[in-house]
Amino acid sequence: MLFVWYLTKQAGLLPITIPNPVDVWEALTDQWDDLLYHTASTVLSAFTGYVCAAMIAAALGGVAVTWKRSGKPVLTFGILVDSTPLIAVAPIFMIWLGNGMTLHVVVAGIAAFFPLLVGMIQGFRSADRNMLELFHVLAASRWQTLTRLSLPSALPYIFSALKVAAPLALLGALIAEWMGTDRGLGTLITYALFSFNVPLVWLSILTVCALTAASYGLVALAEHRFAPWSGAGEARGRQP
Repeated sequence: MLFVWYLTKQAGLLPITIPNPVDVWEALTDQWDDLLYHTASTVLSAFTGYVCAAMIAAALGGVAVTWKRSGKPVLTFGILVDSTPLIAVAPIFMIWLGNGMTLHVVVAGIAAFFPLLVGMIQGFRSADRNMLELFHVLAASRWQTLTRLSLPSALPYIFSALKVAAPLALLGALIAEWMGTDRGLGTLITYALFSFNVPLVWLSILTVCALTAASYGLVALAEHRFAPWSGAGEARGRQP
């Protein structure tokens, strides 16, 4: 694909808004320090918002499953959060929270929240009914049932939700940075657009794409490495 891209650009068949891949590579070598500087800020805010969203979703999912009447209000709240366009509410959050790291963390967390909430609720509800009855007969508390039965049963759903939410957290942080800040990949993209630095625009976009793919892949790797239902876990379980 890179070779075809290069030949097409050399033949003059692509518009000016699509640079030569060689120019993108040169922008990478020239702007490496700046790219790392802005990437670190985006990754930090996205990761912090991602972790906070996962913790809140786990707490609300536990409440929704433990107290049955709270299930519908909790899910309705998640739908309300998910249906609110971030690009529309981000300026409001900027007025409330300022234009610093807090804003980026909040928007990243909101972007990742709904898939995590749905995964937590579905996962906690996936516990075997016979096992639930056994825990009830053994007079297990709600906390014991949640932590010793519902949580282990929910792990496949939780990991699926974590994989979906990780790229969303990065995109949420990017949206927050577009609102105006002095650091982050969103800022770098905005600067490159206004200065019509086409190779830098593409370099920034490709960096975001690589980060979102890497975030999904890291969670998938953690699932494969530590989850008992993965192929590797089954192979280790069969070993004497």
